[in-house]
Amino acid sequence: TEGVVKGDLRGRFARSFTNKTVLVFVSFLALHLFGLLWTTDPDWGLDLVRILAPLLVFAVVLSSVEPMDPHDLKKLLLLFAWATVASTIGCLFIAGGVGADHRALSCFISHIRLALLLCMSVFVFLHYWPRSIWMKLAYAVGIGWSLVYLDLLQSMSGVAILLVVLLWYAWQRAGRSAAIARILIRSCALVLPLISLAYIGWCVREHYRVVPSDVNELHGTSAGGEGYYHVPHDLQLENGYYVWRNIADRELERGWARRSAMPIMDTQQMPTALHSTLIRYMSSIGSMKDSVGLAALTDHDVRRIEQGMPSATTGTRNALRERIDELIFEMDRTQATGDPSGYSLAMRLEFWRAGVSIARENWIHGVGTGDTQLAFDAQYDRMGSKLQPQWRLRAHNEYLTLLISFGLPGLIWCLFSWWWPARRAGVFQHPLFIAFAITFAISCLTDDTIETQPGATFFAFFYGLLVWGADRSSGGPAR
Repeated sequence: TEGVVKGDLRGRFARSFTNKTVLVFVSFLALHLFGLLWTTDPDWGLDLVRILAPLLVFAVVLSSVEPMDPHDLKKLLLLFAWATVASTIGCLFIAGGVGADHRALSCFISHIRLALLLCMSVFVFLHYWPRSIWMKLAYAVGIGWSLVYLDLLQSMSGVAILLVVLLWYAWQRAGRSAAIARILIRSCALVLPLISLAYIGWCVREHYRVVPSDVNELHGTSAGGEGYYHVPHDLQLENGYYVWRNIADRELERGWARRSAMPIMDTQQMPTALHSTLIRYMSSIGSMKDSVGLAALTDHDVRRIEQGMPSATTGTRNALRERIDELIFEMDRTQATGDPSGYSLAMRLEFWRAGVSIARENWIHGVGTGDTQLAFDAQYDRMGSKLQPQWRLRAHNEYLTLLISFGLPGLIWCLFSWWWPARRAGVFQHPLFIAFAITFAISCLTDDTIETQPGATFFAFFYGLLVWGADRSSGGPAR
């Protein structure tokens, strides 16, 4: 619009399409267009090209106008950060509070993409840290809220992003410190990842810890005279107690009917989802699954079970710890049943296993822009995957997806088209760009980030803004 008003539209397009960095960056989109030539599903491929359109728009527009004044850039980025904080407050209100499911806490976009926005908001607040005591307080509230919401979203990738950027920043700052301080800071930076891994290991050990108790032994009959049934080969644990041992179903059904209007058996006397929730919950408190154990449940326990809480510890730990426990549970159930359906981490491992096989067979030119889902469908059948049809998805790893689509040469060129324009523009010296680059790179490990509209827009906006839209004549964005 500005080009039309000033009568310089042709000149602006000329400046963009004679800029080598723009041409290399836009070649990423051009490769997707080229990949339509050997695809059998052009409709899906064209839809992906449409999703990637922001890369062309932001690159052309931001490279053809005068770079943004550092202070205007600061205002724009702070507006983004505060808008993200405000949107999460709205999401929390709409979802009904902190007890809502972590996916429900992101009403407007995927919770995965929202986590990326929150990470970038934290980095923007830190980069533009103010001098005024009142503004420092406001920024600290913005950072604190972003971190709390990341915890509510149970975003493991968000935590990983924050940790890696923090380590990078500490390592860089240490280089300008005295020798003793440098050694201390860098030692802490090296130890912190080890502490994180040790914490995860401790969570795994806690999950598989067996409490020495008579409840974990196999018994014959309940106090009410019903014979217990056991599934001794299923070693599922809740809070240190075996789940599928000492179960008296008829006693549970009769007793539960007196405590709740929600049935644990359907009209064909088949267990409902509430049945397994009840058994898991009673196991978590070290109870026998019979009339005596049921009578010991408080009204509060009954309400929690009705709400689908499978353990007495559910909701009592921080959201991140609960997410770790959930992932451990998912892997345990997948190992026990062989079916990863519905379990996010286990399914991703299945996606990657299928994706690696596809990439190995098509490593020269790939399967084309639109055929990734078709290739996965065929591969799941070949490998006899137990994934249910609705869960037979694509790679959930951007690097693997590009390798499958365009082969090894195509993947190398895609990575080059992301790296070289930024390298040529010299933005790898700017903390905000490094923070963005780390955020994007890590997100691509567990998701097809730029194959969603919010993900493509996130990448195109920050890349274009920091590579072409920021005035670097004064040494980078204003602080």
